[in-house]
Amino acid sequence: FMGKVLIEKLLYSCSELDRIYLLLRNKKGVNAEDRLASLYSSKCFDRLRKEKPDIFQKKVFFIVGDCSEIGLGICAEDRTLIINRTNIIFHVAASVRFDETLKTAARLNLRGTREMVDLAKEIRNLEVLVHVSTSYANTNRKRIEEVIYPAFADWRDTLDICENIDDTTLNAVTPKYLGELPNTYVFTKQLAEHVVAEQKGILPIVIMRPSIVISSFREPVEGWIENLNGPVGMLIASGKGILRTMYTDPDLESDYIPVDVCIKAFITAAWARGSQK
Repeated sequence: FMGKVLIEKLLYSCSELDRIYLLLRNKKGVNAEDRLASLYSSKCFDRLRKEKPDIFQKKVFFIVGDCSEIGLGICAEDRTLIINRTNIIFHVAASVRFDETLKTAARLNLRGTREMVDLAKEIRNLEVLVHVSTSYANTNRKRIEEVIYPAFADWRDTLDICENIDDTTLNAVTPKYLGELPNTYVFTKQLAEHVVAEQKGILPIVIMRPSIVISSFREPVEGWIENLNGPVGMLIASGKGILRTMYTDPDLESDYIPVDVCIKAFITAAWARGSQK
């Protein structure tokens, strides 16, 4: 969802970019090449097709890979291509399910970030790595500042545990292992921040913490969205009259951010950090 808007905005407003390499995995029997074609058929790219025809085909190329695999699942030839031809990385891939097992969430959100950092270290002319975290990586705190808070566990130990303990045992100890954090998503995203924070002074990295991402404000069109995640399903169901009651705390505050506002912040942050020495 966010990746589509990021690609659209980069092509629409930053059209001097030479090319975009998009990491795509084969999914549900559909190969990466077909997934790229399907992605471009989205209504998200309507204005691009109308105002800048062919720019997508000329500038977007897929790299077959998988963020949950060692080395990101990228073959040696493609890795060499990225190392020599890339200057900017947007690391937006993540599992956003709250009920994911710790092993699965750690593989994608935590190990995937480590593998992305390892790749970034090899890139010859890296200008910036934008790592997308979440405002809810520290849900045990009422106020979140722009700092890295102490982790609830060591990220290396966590990966070691997830890779070497059987599923039954790991699932049994997960609630206690998470400590004050409510789910595996929040837990692994918090630890992932520490993976990139260790590169301070070594790699040019920016950590972005969007809150609950919802439909667009203006771009690519007003109110665009393609899923029912987060509050969207609840709001649609309420508007349709299907959902009439809800058990909740009336004093809770939900922090929503339109996806296009979010993506503009990512690109602005990349420019701000990437234009520095």
